[in-house]
Amino acid sequence: MKKIFVLFFAAILLISCDDGDIIVTDFNFDNQQLQWCGDDEQQVVFNINNDQVFEAIAFRFNLDTPTPQFFSTEEGQISVPLNSTNQVVYRVFDGKVENSYFCSIIPPVTPNVTEEFRSTSGGEVLITTTLKNATDHDGDGVPTATEGFEKDTDGDGIPDYLDIDDDGDNILTRVETEVEATNSVGNYPDSDNDGTPDYLDADDDNDGVITRYEDWNRNNNPADDQNEEGLPHYLNPVITDSFVVDTFRENSITRTFRYLFTVENLTLVNQGGDGEQIRLQNYELGYYDSPSQRITIEPAGTEDQ
Repeated sequence: MKKIFVLFFAAILLISCDDGDIIVTDFNFDNQQLQWCGDDEQQVVFNINNDQVFEAIAFRFNLDTPTPQFFSTEEGQISVPLNSTNQVVYRVFDGKVENSYFCSIIPPVTPNVTEEFRSTSGGEVLITTTLKNATDHDGDGVPTATEGFEKDTDGDGIPDYLDIDDDGDNILTRVETEVEATNSVGNYPDSDNDGTPDYLDADDDNDGVITRYEDWNRNNNPADDQNEEGLPHYLNPVITDSFVVDTFRENSITRTFRYLFTVENLTLVNQGGDGEQIRLQNYELGYYDSPSQRITIEPAGTEDQ
């Protein structure tokens, strides 16, 4: 029997209060990863348990956002008050529960609800947003802690931690950190052994021609211009042909957000009419991970951390 029911019946037998209140400390859903479905009018995050006891807890709410599953696109916290529209619902069923129970316009006929508790007004649900890839914001292989929040190596207005090409040479940082080189600086390749790692070096072979200008086919990718042995010209100090290329790659990065749902001052009332209540001062409903979101950061623009 699940923890909630052990506490529930223990409360009835041992510490039943005059007003019918039952105070418990927690539910016991082993998987804290929530499911989501919804539209512009109403959204729902829910957790289903089909292990011995068939139960589910859900939070239905209205939240006006440009894209529903992105409850927020900035790190921070949103407070959603519990009321007649925004409700936490706990249900026990007589059979296995599928996701379609919450995501269908018309809920399926089965399973049947054998017990239902609904939240009252007065509490709130806190949606805390964090960036899942916060250790490497731009996904270029160099940790944000190494790149720093202030440094802008190529002076394009995009800080290195959000810049997929830190030195502006049209060779992606991710590529330059994987180049095979005899020399290195801080575990990163330094092809010309000048003390500056390739991903921060505008002239990787130190031949006097900046890497961006060693783009023979002028396609914003000097890496695909190579000799017969496969050595890129931008890493070959013998080749010094120069082609003026003053265009740059689009700076697109991928973001994934994690939304943690925490309920404060939750009171759930049994809808069976017997007045029984479940009270929780603080309950972590669970978390939802958004789909990956591709965004483009323009040079000289600003972008929150």
